[in-house]
Amino acid sequence: MTRRFENRVALVTGAAQGIGAGIATRLAADGARVIIADVNLPEARAMANRINAEGGESAAVELDVVDPDSFSRLNDSVLAAFGGPLDFFVCNAGVQTFQKAVDVTVDEWDRVLDVNARGTLLSMQAAASMPAGSSVVAIASIQGRLGGPYYPHYSASKAAVLSLVKSFALALAPGGIRVNAVAPGIVDTPLWDEADRMLSALKGEAPGVARAERIASVPLGRAGTPADVAAAVSFLLSEDASYITGECIHVCGGDVML
Repeated sequence: MTRRFENRVALVTGAAQGIGAGIATRLAADGARVIIADVNLPEARAMANRINAEGGESAAVELDVVDPDSFSRLNDSVLAAFGGPLDFFVCNAGVQTFQKAVDVTVDEWDRVLDVNARGTLLSMQAAASMPAGSSVVAIASIQGRLGGPYYPHYSASKAAVLSLVKSFALALAPGGIRVNAVAPGIVDTPLWDEADRMLSALKGEAPGVARAERIASVPLGRAGTPADVAAAVSFLLSEDASYITGECIHVCGGDVML
């Protein structure tokens, strides 16, 4: 693996665990100095320490993506960590809950839309101050394309992410900043254990059935991994994608084609 991001600074939101941690680990392996930005600062520090122990460069900052005041302190945190501006911004922080479409509550709607949509808006606004040649990648979901009867609020929030990618790709292009998305399908993280439990309960099935059915529906026959998603993110941030903006790569084993 080449260290193509040597001396570049990358920030990944929601990077203390799951897909975000996979992205941060890959970018560090690619040579980037990585900021682990998460609402859970102790877990963010633990993740940064793991990267540093493996020979990378990483620091942790506390960031609540739904709070504008949290972003107002971000530049100072970045400068304190690495002494320079950001080059890459990965908008990964997100939440998902499951509920039948007809039973979704206003509180559930607000929580998911706040983190996934509002959080992406504020993240992209913060990324707008990066220098020319920088790049933004937002983590969307194939459910933003497909919808689903057990997560309409999540699907709506990820459709909003895809829309924001297009809007900010246009808005930031004159400043030389590219904006793209990666849309994963099922990804094997600890959070999927909870997702399986909730989905199985909603469907009246035994635990494990929802997960097995979901994997069986994937053309490539397996769940994705954080490393699969991270590889696509690394490509979109890199100069190999220098003529790509406003696009979305589906990392889903063939669930969504073209």
